[in-house]
Amino acid sequence: MRNNILRFALFGAVATSVLFSSCEKSGNDGDNIKEVDRWITVSGAKMQTEPGDGDGGTMVFSMTPEEAKNPSFSINVFDQGEAVRSARTARLQASTDGKYLYNIQYTGDDGGVFNKYRVNGGKNIIPEGNEVATADYVSKSPRWLVAAPGVGIAVRGTANPIVYTGTSPNFAYKEVTTKLDAISLDLNDPKITQNSTAEIRLSEAEVNNGYHISRIDAPVVNKKGDKAYVGVQISKYNVASFTLDKDGKPVFAVDRAAAKLAARTLVFDYPSLKNPKLITSTKTNANTNGYRSTMQYVGTDGHVYQATSGEAAGAGGSRILRISSATNDYDNGFEFNLDKALGVTNSYIETWKYVGDGIGFVVYSINGQDGGHIAKIDLNKNSGTKYVIPGEDKLEFGQIQNIATYGDEVFIAIAQVGQDGNIYIFNRKNGDMKVGAKLLNKPGNQYIGVY
Repeated sequence: MRNNILRFALFGAVATSVLFSSCEKSGNDGDNIKEVDRWITVSGAKMQTEPGDGDGGTMVFSMTPEEAKNPSFSINVFDQGEAVRSARTARLQASTDGKYLYNIQYTGDDGGVFNKYRVNGGKNIIPEGNEVATADYVSKSPRWLVAAPGVGIAVRGTANPIVYTGTSPNFAYKEVTTKLDAISLDLNDPKITQNSTAEIRLSEAEVNNGYHISRIDAPVVNKKGDKAYVGVQISKYNVASFTLDKDGKPVFAVDRAAAKLAARTLVFDYPSLKNPKLITSTKTNANTNGYRSTMQYVGTDGHVYQATSGEAAGAGGSRILRISSATNDYDNGFEFNLDKALGVTNSYIETWKYVGDGIGFVVYSINGQDGGHIAKIDLNKNSGTKYVIPGEDKLEFGQIQNIATYGDEVFIAIAQVGQDGNIYIFNRKNGDMKVGAKLLNKPGNQYIGVY
């Protein structure tokens, strides 16, 4: 289960509104493959050792939009669904039309292996195209997303070994830099199309004080198609003291009480994924990498809107920032503050979905409190409206991976860990909320996404 360390260290399927129709054709494997205009796929994570840890594997089940919106339609993804290959929680993504699922297996013997699946309704997901090994480039547990239509980007940010000076017992901390690895994937004809590696460091003052980039995630390609933005988590070592390992070398502990630095984002040239540089927000001290889900989207206006998380208590809660389409840098004249919009304190954005024209749906929690909540926000008006969800004081969205859209409707899976729930459908224009298909659960398991 994700803990507070990870919280402070957080994909989306957008579809056009079309009429539902179906037919069948013969697939490459000789099986009949149904053709529909849209599938709605729900995913669930099984318990491994603790309720809600999500590390026991991932199951999926697909239905028509009509079924997903029908409160009389019930599914149990854990009994009726199909397992997606992954030693732990699968990092699932989907095509914009919902007809394909994509996954890079997370850890285990096949960690880092990319698979593409054709969605065929129910538990029928059919492997299609090449398996692609990515571990040599981005490890057996890469962070990745569909960063543009038909394009996946997987990344890894690894802190290099600590550099120190002196001899025992007079060692002194010097610095840590970070190795960046990135690849792009062709999702239509699965293969690696680009790879890059580089090193990056923070400012001299930050480096000297033990700060370093410890994780990167949530890549997105801008509207122009010449830059890729990747979210950043910054951590700090306690440079003032150390212990000695069995070989007599100094070990500097992570300083978890350290002050947080200003939010940063890595900007790569695209499609080369080279020349990484950091841009800095003046609006908040927080992380921009997210946790297993999309945190930044290309807006209708061409700017990139990016959610933050992990702000210190009393610092105003999560924000949504803007990266300018004209400058590829933060527009520090823009800030959406979720605390102010909703009248809450210490909000934490678990994930969100930009649904067009400045409107978004935010899944959030309140630091220090149990429960999970959902709100519709208007970035243009700096306003928000919270929904009242039954049992929300017991909801936990820490594992959530995806929110789906279909036309003007937004689909979110809502169920307490180990308890039954429903797919909820929200109208992006008028804000109406409806209860959809019943989600049947099993002890310790949870529903984590809709695609």
